[in-house]
Amino acid sequence: MTRSFAAPTTIRRVAARRVIQSANGESVVLTVGVPQRVPGSDWGCAVQITGLNTRWRRPKYVFGIDGLQALDLAIKCAAAVLESAQVDLAWLGEKGDLGMPKFLPAPAKSRQRKTARPDGRRTRKR
Repeated sequence: MTRSFAAPTTIRRVAARRVIQSANGESVVLTVGVPQRVPGSDWGCAVQITGLNTRWRRPKYVFGIDGLQALDLAIKCAAAVLESAQVDLAWLGEKGDLGMPKFLPAPAKSRQRKTARPDGRRTRKR
C-alpha cells in the first residue's frame, strides 16, 4: 500500500540557492532541495522560487527514478520557470543570462556496427 505525501512546506536540506534580481530591484530566490526518497514514489527534489508570482512560490517536488535524475530535472524545471517569467531577470548584473546550466542533447550514436570476422578480428559494417 502506498502512502500519500505532500510537498514540504519549507526546504530544510538545501542543495543550492541562487538570488536573481528582477528589473525593479527585488530579489527572486531559487532554492533546490537535496533529493530524497518520497514515500509511495521514487525520488523527489523540492524546488521553490520566491519573488515571482508563480505557483512555485511554495515548494514543489520534481520527481525522478533516482536522486541524480530528480536533481537534474529539478534544475531543468527551475530554468524553464525562470526563463518563461514575464519579468526581466539578471544574475551578477547580466540581464537575460541567469547562469543556469545549458543541457545539450547526447551525441548521435554511430551507425556503424562492429562485427566479428571468422578469424576473430573486428570489421566495421555499414
